[in-house]
Amino acid sequence: MTLEQEEILKGIHDLAREQFVMVLSDECEVVLKDIFAKYRPQSVLEIGSAIGYSSSVMALSSDCVIDTIEKDEERIKRAKELWARLGIEDRIKVYHGDSDVLLPKVIEGKTYDFVFIDAAKSAYKRQLELLLPHIENGGIVLCDDVLYLGLVKGDGYPPHKHRTIVRNMREFLAYVEENERIELQLIEQGNGIAVITVL
Repeated sequence: MTLEQEEILKGIHDLAREQFVMVLSDECEVVLKDIFAKYRPQSVLEIGSAIGYSSSVMALSSDCVIDTIEKDEERIKRAKELWARLGIEDRIKVYHGDSDVLLPKVIEGKTYDFVFIDAAKSAYKRQLELLLPHIENGGIVLCDDVLYLGLVKGDGYPPHKHRTIVRNMREFLAYVEENERIELQLIEQGNGIAVITVL
């Protein structure tokens, strides 16, 4: 990553925080960069492009190619502008639409060695189930916000407005822990980060 690219990314990061645009958490960014430094993924799937920050971090951390899904057209426009400024647009293909609808079409006939899930929290479990046959052995799935405001751990009764997300996230973590084909490392920093290795 060049100094100019670093400065562009920092500017986007700071702007997103100012505008309350949900992008990769700082804690998850550290984990993401560590994984890319160690494993150098080549074929990446991202669910939840937002404004292109996390995909930019990944593209600048290895020579990977990325499929990314985003339902917000304005965010896709901003993401494409960022990728062009960074000179990485030729390695990122963005799909516009709802990830639950698009995911089966996007992954058909493909395998990935890294997947980043950071979109609808209630969809994590069903999306991972769908993705598992398309992830190479030794591949990694990184999921942000899995402890959701600290409400997921334990058996406490969450506030009504968060109840569905908390229930779904508890089911997701239980599924991951019980699945013999995958190994979970749960990092409790930030909003909770799941590092899932496919065996």
